[in-house]
Amino acid sequence: MSIFQNNQPYRPWFPSWSGMASLGVLLIFLSQSCFTTRYLDPSKGETLLVANRIEFDKSAKEKIKNKSSLIEQLTQRLQQRPNRKLFGIRRPHFYYISQDSIDKTKFGLASDRTMRRILGEEPVFIDSSLAARTAELMTTFLQNKGFFHAEVDYVVKRNKKNTKAEVTYQIKSKGQYTIDTLLYESKDTVVQAILDSIASESFLKPGNPIDVSLYEREVSRITNYLINHGYANFYPQYISNLEAFDSSDAKLNAQLILEILPPPNRDTHQIFYIGNIYVFQNINPSIRSLPKPDTLYNGIYFASGGKAFKVRPKSLSNSIALKTGDLYRFENVEATRRQLGALGVFTTPTIRVEPDSLNPSRLNFFIHLTSNKKWELEVSGDMSYTIRNGPGFSTNLIGLSVSPSVRNRNLFKGAELGVIGLDLGVEVAPFNGGRKINSLDLRGQTDIFFPRFVEYPRVWQLLTKSNLLGDSFYNKVKKNGISRVSTSYNLLRLLGNYDLHFSNMTFGHDIQLSTAKRISVNQAGVDLLIPNIDTGSVFGMLIDSQLFLQRSFSKQFMTGFLFRDITFTYDESFLGLNSYWFFRAYFDVSGLEVMGLNSLYNVISGSSSEWKIGGVNLSHYVKLELDARRYWKFGPKKTLVARFNTGVVRPFYNSTDVPYVKQFYAGGPNSLRGWYARGLGPGSFVEDLTLDPRNRNRFYQAADFKIELNLEYRTFLFRPFGFFNLHGAAFVDCGNIWTLNFDPSRRGSQFSFRTVEDENGIVKNNFINTIAVSGGVGLRWDVSYFTLRTDFGTPLKNSYPDPKRDDSYWADFSGWGINDIVWSLSLGYPF
Repeated sequence: MSIFQNNQPYRPWFPSWSGMASLGVLLIFLSQSCFTTRYLDPSKGETLLVANRIEFDKSAKEKIKNKSSLIEQLTQRLQQRPNRKLFGIRRPHFYYISQDSIDKTKFGLASDRTMRRILGEEPVFIDSSLAARTAELMTTFLQNKGFFHAEVDYVVKRNKKNTKAEVTYQIKSKGQYTIDTLLYESKDTVVQAILDSIASESFLKPGNPIDVSLYEREVSRITNYLINHGYANFYPQYISNLEAFDSSDAKLNAQLILEILPPPNRDTHQIFYIGNIYVFQNINPSIRSLPKPDTLYNGIYFASGGKAFKVRPKSLSNSIALKTGDLYRFENVEATRRQLGALGVFTTPTIRVEPDSLNPSRLNFFIHLTSNKKWELEVSGDMSYTIRNGPGFSTNLIGLSVSPSVRNRNLFKGAELGVIGLDLGVEVAPFNGGRKINSLDLRGQTDIFFPRFVEYPRVWQLLTKSNLLGDSFYNKVKKNGISRVSTSYNLLRLLGNYDLHFSNMTFGHDIQLSTAKRISVNQAGVDLLIPNIDTGSVFGMLIDSQLFLQRSFSKQFMTGFLFRDITFTYDESFLGLNSYWFFRAYFDVSGLEVMGLNSLYNVISGSSSEWKIGGVNLSHYVKLELDARRYWKFGPKKTLVARFNTGVVRPFYNSTDVPYVKQFYAGGPNSLRGWYARGLGPGSFVEDLTLDPRNRNRFYQAADFKIELNLEYRTFLFRPFGFFNLHGAAFVDCGNIWTLNFDPSRRGSQFSFRTVEDENGIVKNNFINTIAVSGGVGLRWDVSYFTLRTDFGTPLKNSYPDPKRDDSYWADFSGWGINDIVWSLSLGYPF
């Protein structure tokens, strides 16, 4: 029997959930909604569809796996869906009451039109023909999932007044067929040999269900392999529909045959090779008589048309993945299109392919490039609600910023991208009784992006020759890497507290290893941090009393001349999976080369000097941070996310503390949302000021080690007035930060696997006990261009024992109130 011929398109749909409102408003609306049916005339077939149900035959012997997921997919085939609700009321109610125009003014009529357009919906009346069509679609879908003997019928149940109806779709099935064996067939012996050689990678493996989605993935797999191994003219249409033969009806499995058909009037599929490659800059591709090539570089012909090249041929050749004489690979054609477009100098290139007139097995490529504008000016702005992390700050802050930038898309005629940008920001405290302006922020940055991998000095090549990096990896870096140079200066003026000057210069690379894997490396970089603290300020008095702040919040010079930092990212969300992983690893080291040179100098000179630059300490530290996430999607509107985040940072050589900006903290909108940022820990240490939520902008705690775990469930709620999508979330966060050394000013802050006491009380506490837990709910306001997030969290378990309640770590809910809720307003998702 032939299967998978009548595939229906997926049309995802889920019924919206009712919104939430106050009980009083809800009762008023419900008192009116019960009269909605009074507008109906059952004699005209006006019976409201109020529900769809799907039921499986309970007498079936075979148990259906993943039934909930199957029901969800069947729901997508519904051709009629009940009207949505607003605050518990079906929308036809608003539609009907807006129809009454008797004795209404123009304003009243306009209000009715607005109500009908925004709140109302035309009533959905039960239609038996659409129910029958739904049953047909469900039957086809089930057969395409391997339920070959499935039957779908429907029953309509009406109320006594014939004003409401429910449709129940009843499914009978013997069970789902699975694959016994898979055979490939082709008259082309070369193609047959290829199929047999890659059969182990098939999606149609024995034991798997005979599912149309697996068949489609198998077709895509075979097609992609062949078009990337010389078969330029191979198309999915050459792969026949599956033929299935029952192997054992009792076991519900079948033998499958997949045939590769020959091309018209031929017995074999032809293999192609790359012929000549021609590149035309600023030439109209519709012109038949193209100028003759006048430049040959790296085997590629370039035509200038008598004008100077806007981009040098050498730079363009680095972005062309095609090479004369190579086997045709479609992925190289697309890589060429993508890489040339990514230069930014040109629009998406046009690539024309023609068979060579002298050698039909060779394909000639004609690449037409049309320039973008060289200069571009962009201005953006932002408005935010901010809680600054530090003492002496104003409470509720509104941030305003403007960010102009200028881009040059061909800076040195090698397709380099130059960007100069400014960020000008101010934070105001309109509800503060004192100073209205809290802070001023000025940032300037210059970036130059090279459309190729620039290796200087040749560290990567040296590592490859030393067998620390493989040749294949190094070749991928040279092929896919782009390099950049960045400089920036940032001045943060916190009025009445301090100025923070931060300068940065880096040289690095961005390397796309695959669709899901990416590496960003700063091969060299220097950072200069200079704080100026206002005498007599709140922050100044605080830093005088905190030794760890004195040591870490000082002038710092962070360096890396051969290596600065590296970030590895693995993101499966680009692979189109329903459930996927995200992983990021960040490694940062400062002062490694300086330590080596300083130590060598001391050995040669016999001294014990410590190098400084302009009296500024050189920072020596190493930092590692790991972030792993797992996403489970249950349909298009429900997601469960689990996250594990940890990190450690340690000083070495002559440094006793890590710079404050490099230490870890807990709490805040992207961390443990039951605490304000920097208000939790370290360890079981707790300050009196953290117990008063009015001091939330005075928190400053940071430490050397961090562990965080987060679990968040997200679901679509409804679409208010059709303007935006409102999503809800419920979350649980747990974790803390710790110091790795004993800190006498913060007893209980040190990480430990066991509890140790001294004569002064507990110094170390088992880290399991000091893990804090918070929970809460949130809303996500998705307005397409951005997502506004509000979270409401509260502590469930503290990181310290409460001596007033028998040293209990659990939160005291006896006097719980609104002041125990920590709320945040942010942009984007927390993870």
